[in-house]
Amino acid sequence: MAVLDSMIDDELVRQEARKEGITVTPEEVQAEIEKAFGFERNPPTPTPTAVVTETATVTETATPAPTPTVMTEAQFQSAYTRQRDYVQQQFGFTEQEFRALFEVQLLRDKLQAVLAERVPTTEEQVHARHILVETEEEAKKVIERLKAGEDFAALAKELSKDDSNKDNGGDLGWFGRGVMVTEFENAAFALAPGTISDPVKTDYGYHIIQVLEKDANHPLDEATLSQRKSNALKDWLSTQRYSDRVKRYWSSDKKPRVAETTS
Repeated sequence: MAVLDSMIDDELVRQEARKEGITVTPEEVQAEIEKAFGFERNPPTPTPTAVVTETATVTETATPAPTPTVMTEAQFQSAYTRQRDYVQQQFGFTEQEFRALFEVQLLRDKLQAVLAERVPTTEEQVHARHILVETEEEAKKVIERLKAGEDFAALAKELSKDDSNKDNGGDLGWFGRGVMVTEFENAAFALAPGTISDPVKTDYGYHIIQVLEKDANHPLDEATLSQRKSNALKDWLSTQRYSDRVKRYWSSDKKPRVAETTS
């Protein structure tokens, strides 16, 4: 199943790359292969390093510090041939198909960069607080006290079972969709600012929720935005993998035995 998923992902990447006008040249594929094998065609020239002499003065020496052994082109070609032959024998790949494995990784990298740039920097969020109790009866009593004019934050400190925020008046800060459990999220996003929910049951107990603010375009914090950018391709593939378009493709006679190179 993992192999099939990988093949589907590769084909999705190729299709989307074509739509986006993303291409990979044979030279880029060759460079990626050399990189994978640890071969540098033009390695940097070692620079003099500073050493401490017996007189404790720093001098320059033309002898560089120890560095990893540089792979020669002959060694690279030998390693490449061995790996290529192994893959051909084990999986029946042609050399073109073997090189296609490197090509699709380059396409992935380029598509990831394109998708990351399109990640929205804002989203709909709510700023809410809550009081968590064990039973529905307790929740209803809390709501009665709130309707009678008691302070929400004070009741949260007194009654809430959520130790992570009760001392802060039950304040959960700003959050978007997909952060809270579904029942809580649905209730919070349905509330108008300033209003209090009916008891909301989750696996944690019963919540009384109050939305303080709503923002249709709340800026994402730096950590969240960075994470979403990093996961742009992964998330896109997750939404695409089992779409009708993919199912139709893989039930047709167009699917490749393995991903075919386009370079």
